[in-house]
Amino acid sequence: MEGSNHIKTNSSGIKMEYDAEQVTLGMIQKQAVFKGKTVLEIGCGDGKISSLLADDTELYIGIDPDENTIREAKENYDNVDFRIGNGESLVFEDSLFDLVLFTLSLHHQNSSVALKEGYRVLKNNGKLVAIEPSVKGEFQQFFHLFDDETGKIQKAYQSIMDSAFTLENKGFFEAIVRFEGKTDLCCYDFDRERVSPGDENRIMNKLEQLQPGASNLSPIILKEMLDIYLMAKA
Repeated sequence: MEGSNHIKTNSSGIKMEYDAEQVTLGMIQKQAVFKGKTVLEIGCGDGKISSLLADDTELYIGIDPDENTIREAKENYDNVDFRIGNGESLVFEDSLFDLVLFTLSLHHQNSSVALKEGYRVLKNNGKLVAIEPSVKGEFQQFFHLFDDETGKIQKAYQSIMDSAFTLENKGFFEAIVRFEGKTDLCCYDFDRERVSPGDENRIMNKLEQLQPGASNLSPIILKEMLDIYLMAKA
């Protein structure tokens, strides 16, 4: 889904936890001050991270193009202004926000255009934080089975390097993705447009490649490798 991150609550009974230790949240909070700030998050998904970051902000707006996830976010959290939208055509006026945040969403859209829009709506000396998956991450590799995002992720990185922003910091961290078992792993959607008969074999072959001899009785633990960028509008 354009502009949306791939972390979302699954309502089909799949037993899966993404970053239960909230490493992602902590890394974002290390990059920028949220207290008293006006914040725009692009690709807010189901709003879980948004709601945790929004406390003590002056204004927190989360946008995502997926109507269902925005509806879910509105139902679950009341401290964020959730709206349908994407980073390529922001409806906000110039120099409105202190902080713009892309959560695993930059590579899902025209990253160059989205960064220009982020630059436009930021105040002078405002900050932009972008989290992007690494193509080498175990969790990300299952998405590549159905839509290889390598080129999109590399394009997002190059757009960051070529943007008008000043790059202040680039970091790396890992988040743990836990599935209760192989059945849950195979049933996860991985942003597939449709499920095909051979999908389960492809997923199991990838798991065997990453974790040879993984037990049918044990939880599946995958490492998601993530890059985080802190940029400033000069």
